[in-house]
Amino acid sequence: MDAKLRQVVEVLLGEQVVWLAEKPAPGVEPGPRELFFSVGSRGQSLPPHPRMLAWKLTQWMRRSVRSTTGAVLLSAEELDAFSQELRKGQPEGSLGPLTLRVHEPTLDVLGATLLAMYRLLHGSWPEGVDAFGEYVGEWEQGHTETVGDYERALGTVFYAALDLWPSETDRPTRELLELMATVLDRGRRSVELTKLPEALIPPTISRRLKADERLYRAELSRAQRVQLDIPLDDEQNGAVRRVDALFLSSFQDVTVLRLLARTDTENTHYGQGFDFMAVHISRPEQSKPWHAFSLTPERAGTLSNLAGHLDELEGDRLPDGNPRVRGARRFERQPNDYSDPWYSDGYASPVGRSTMVAGPYSGTRQSRRELWEALWSRFNVGRNVHVLKAHTVFARPFLWRGPAPDAELVSRGFRRCDLSNQGVAFHPAVVHSFLGATVEADVLHYEKPTEGHTVRVSVYPNRLVVVWIERSRPTATSLYELAHEQAALVESKELWELEPLRGLPPWLAPLGPERWLVYGGYRISRGRSSMLDDSRSMQGLFYALATGTEPTLEKLPSEAASESRRVLRDAAGETEHWLTSTGGARLEFLIEEEERGPLACDRDFLLFLLTIGQRYSAFETSRRMAEVEQRYRTSRWQSLRPARSVRSDVMLFTNSLWHTRVSEDPDINARYLAWHSLHGLQETVEAMKDQASELDQYKRDQFDRMVGILVFVFLPVSLACGFFSGAQFQDMSPSVGIPGTTTGWLIFLGYTAAFTVLVFGTVFLARVMSWRRR
Repeated sequence: MDAKLRQVVEVLLGEQVVWLAEKPAPGVEPGPRELFFSVGSRGQSLPPHPRMLAWKLTQWMRRSVRSTTGAVLLSAEELDAFSQELRKGQPEGSLGPLTLRVHEPTLDVLGATLLAMYRLLHGSWPEGVDAFGEYVGEWEQGHTETVGDYERALGTVFYAALDLWPSETDRPTRELLELMATVLDRGRRSVELTKLPEALIPPTISRRLKADERLYRAELSRAQRVQLDIPLDDEQNGAVRRVDALFLSSFQDVTVLRLLARTDTENTHYGQGFDFMAVHISRPEQSKPWHAFSLTPERAGTLSNLAGHLDELEGDRLPDGNPRVRGARRFERQPNDYSDPWYSDGYASPVGRSTMVAGPYSGTRQSRRELWEALWSRFNVGRNVHVLKAHTVFARPFLWRGPAPDAELVSRGFRRCDLSNQGVAFHPAVVHSFLGATVEADVLHYEKPTEGHTVRVSVYPNRLVVVWIERSRPTATSLYELAHEQAALVESKELWELEPLRGLPPWLAPLGPERWLVYGGYRISRGRSSMLDDSRSMQGLFYALATGTEPTLEKLPSEAASESRRVLRDAAGETEHWLTSTGGARLEFLIEEEERGPLACDRDFLLFLLTIGQRYSAFETSRRMAEVEQRYRTSRWQSLRPARSVRSDVMLFTNSLWHTRVSEDPDINARYLAWHSLHGLQETVEAMKDQASELDQYKRDQFDRMVGILVFVFLPVSLACGFFSGAQFQDMSPSVGIPGTTTGWLIFLGYTAAFTVLVFGTVFLARVMSWRRR
């Protein structure tokens, strides 16, 4: 380091220079012996102030200045004049007292301060200052792709040093100033700043930079990676640009995370790095959490209204509970007159374009999850996907605990309905069994229209009933709003307030989840919608629509949940069928908004109801078999009782046409098998067969044990009785004591014959009349 730069460092660390990081009030100007660096506000109508060096002020924005360092380089004459004022009455070569009002010690602020002090002391610039100013301008504008390799670039080395050598006062540490002065001394070209010599980087900083990459990868595993639609202008329904967004909470420096994320194309969906960052840093030494939101400046998009939106979320209270101060606006385009926390560099821009909402000065009342959810809902991709029409079925299975369901439903105003005309694509046997075409059908359907809805009750075997409600929406809406509306109906009790359902709950015992299952048909306009790609956000919204879950950032499906779904597309690619364990959706995509028939209950909805009945019939039958088996194993006399109903239910279920092909249409059968796979019905049926076989074997063993008891207990008794009776009466005349003509041994044979008839007759009757006869 040469002598001139050494003198600059010593002066900045001396007592004659006072550093202040306190933010000046709006409209406050520098004092007589004071310089402002990256702080202060000034109205557009006021003339430029020579000692307010903040590139975001209008006086510098009009000159296309990209950094405060650039503003210093354009202020040579003003600094020379200010130097003459500071030297008055001072010894030769020295300056008088000076106050530096600075923003946080960023690369731009310290670089501008060093250059300004160099100019004040020596009346010139150091060599290579143009390359330094160009580099800092690129960094300050967020063009991180051009500032060099992470482990060797000036920007990353500086911020690692700032974190390694923090200052307890407003004045930066000697190590940090000497590092910057050394860079100014040795860096002559831009390439030398993008890749500093290894000898210039302290070993502790070098190790820190190498570890940052691994820490960043670890942070990704805990982060939320989604896609957002960033508006290109301030129009309400204007064009948007879809970007990869990263929501994370980390102890790493904001600048480090932003730099690594913007160059990270491996973990982004569009392969362009994370354009939007939402970072939360909570350090133990800081009293308030630090948040930062940014958008890559060189790309299209604006966050101009974001700061005002966050200010509205804050309310009129500070984090400590005190009222927020109102006063003069710091910038003319500031949307309100609140004091910070939220600040946007778009307030100072003459064109009103904002690319960053910086970290708050005084903290925020909102948790990081609340802030992230606010951003997710504000820039959600589903807001730009137009759903033209929607028809949804909400269904829940129950066990009927009351009187005969047929008579009870008719008495409450329900009428029998035939759904066979909606299932013409099914096999005739399925139509007759499931769709209520005849009185002998296995499933009967009842309906009662009310209040724009149609409430239906389907009565299955085993006293299983499925309550389902058809709900149509003829007006257009967005995918995001529709998913929210549907999730609210699924989780709330609003549907139970419908008149036909008010008297049914006493007879309905819950079976399965305590929520409505959903299946819907949705008509979506491709022409009016933004990209319908396979991004996580878009897939998550479709998944939320198919499952009835709320489409919030917290409830976005995991990768495992997304993979467990079934998505079947038709040959033309205009229809997708989303099938999940709690519901599904048929999505019809239209390139042009042509007039088509209304969405209504059809074969896809009927497949949904059919498989619901199969699923919960199987569960209920399996449960009842388990109860019967438990009674058999705990009660010896219970094992002798027949189990006609359960055994017949198993045979009906496993041999029913419901478990074969339902149609000649391969697409319908594919969706039918997909429902079976999601509900695990194949495994359930096999388990039921195994359970029935096990119960059969157990009953057989119990029966054989009973026969063994009869043979090996009563046979010896009979033999003994017959033997002694024969021995007693063998010398008597056949006509004495016993009617007929027999001897004592004939008595023995009679005892044996009677026992044989008793034992094997009992076995024969039990075989004929037991639960084995079907």
